[in-house]
Amino acid sequence: MLLEISTQQLFNIGIPVVGLLILFVFSIKEYFSKKNKGLGDHLFELKKNAQNQTLPLRLAAYERLTLLIERITPASLFIRVSPQGLTATDMQAVCLNEIRNEFEHNLSQQVYVSEAAWQAVKKTKDETILLINTIASSMPANTTAFELSRAVLEHVSKMPSDPYAQTNSLLRAEVSKLY
Repeated sequence: MLLEISTQQLFNIGIPVVGLLILFVFSIKEYFSKKNKGLGDHLFELKKNAQNQTLPLRLAAYERLTLLIERITPASLFIRVSPQGLTATDMQAVCLNEIRNEFEHNLSQQVYVSEAAWQAVKKTKDETILLINTIASSMPANTTAFELSRAVLEHVSKMPSDPYAQTNSLLRAEVSKLY
């Protein structure tokens, strides 16, 4: 008797309850979607600020790596390391030391550049070391530093493509993507 509810009473109570539940669900959904949108906007803003702060660092890294490539180019390297009075073996040791020092000085720049750019820089450095070592080992023991530098420069000039220009071209292309 007390538990008996007529169909009319069920509709009178049930419909408003169902309506309130639907309103509640949509209100909660709207609240959380606005909350997430606000959070997304906040994250976007943080990311934008971080990019604005790292852009100068990234540009500086590309500049330094471009300079590194220029400095390990045999022509530039031999101008800086004067071959006067040195043997080919001495010149080889000095050049390899210069290349390694330049590379180590710029080692931290890999954090700011793409993996492809960093691998290209490493490859160019390794190929330069290999080139100098290969030519130096093929020369007689009493060879002068001048003869070594001339042989290396002749070899580089006969290459079908300039690996230093290719690496610098890759670095420039990546910088252009930053804008």
